[in-house]
Amino acid sequence: MTNAYKFLTLFLLSLCFQLSAAQDFKLSLEERLIYKAKKTTKKIKVDGKLLEKDWKKAESRTLNYHYLSEKADDKQKTTFRMLWDDKTLYLFYKSEDKYLTSTEKKHDGTPFLDDCAEFFLIPVPNSLDVHFCFEINLYEAKNDIIYMNDYYEDKDAVVKAFNPDYKVKVKTKGTINNNSDIDTGWTMEIAIPIDAFRGSTGLYPLKKGTQWAFLALRQERNEPLQGRRVMSSIFPIYNIEKDVHQPNMFGLVEFVD
Repeated sequence: MTNAYKFLTLFLLSLCFQLSAAQDFKLSLEERLIYKAKKTTKKIKVDGKLLEKDWKKAESRTLNYHYLSEKADDKQKTTFRMLWDDKTLYLFYKSEDKYLTSTEKKHDGTPFLDDCAEFFLIPVPNSLDVHFCFEINLYEAKNDIIYMNDYYEDKDAVVKAFNPDYKVKVKTKGTINNNSDIDTGWTMEIAIPIDAFRGSTGLYPLKKGTQWAFLALRQERNEPLQGRRVMSSIFPIYNIEKDVHQPNMFGLVEFVD
């Protein structure tokens, strides 16, 4: 299936959703957009900087799907990159941001109410009712959970006991929680060990050619003190009024050399 056909399919699905908002869609594997993550053989230092040469070779994908935008400058640019080696996933977010906003500083708190990056993963290519979530704000406050869709009586649930050991570094250009000036933006570099998903990667182990389902997002609060929310994502989310945790709409990462 060509990329043009994939985009046409997604556009038609979007039209169908507008005609029947109550209907839930589930993308087939052939309909899902693909991000190709390149393998690195070099040591990656988690410092919030794009210094290593392999980062230059990584596919740079803009989070082009914007939600809840009300003002002309709400659609701020974010680019996403991913690398991998046999033991680690490496993520890099680079975001333009005129107003840096974050308040949460505790682990397993609410960094998703701040300027933050989010990464959802299922270590198989298919939609499941369980996915791993990483949500991190500009203070490097982490909310790492296992999210369970339709856990009981059509209600979702989260497992807070998921506390993997992974590295994060944020670099900001501007002043956090001070809207009297105009900021430039922020970068976030993340290294997640594959051991964080131990026990769940047996069917689709990390290697060349493997595909996993995932979604990368950026949340932003352009008003101080957890104000109005604006979002963007690497793949489209058709029912954003519901929430972002819709694995039937995740795209795929394919691991390549």
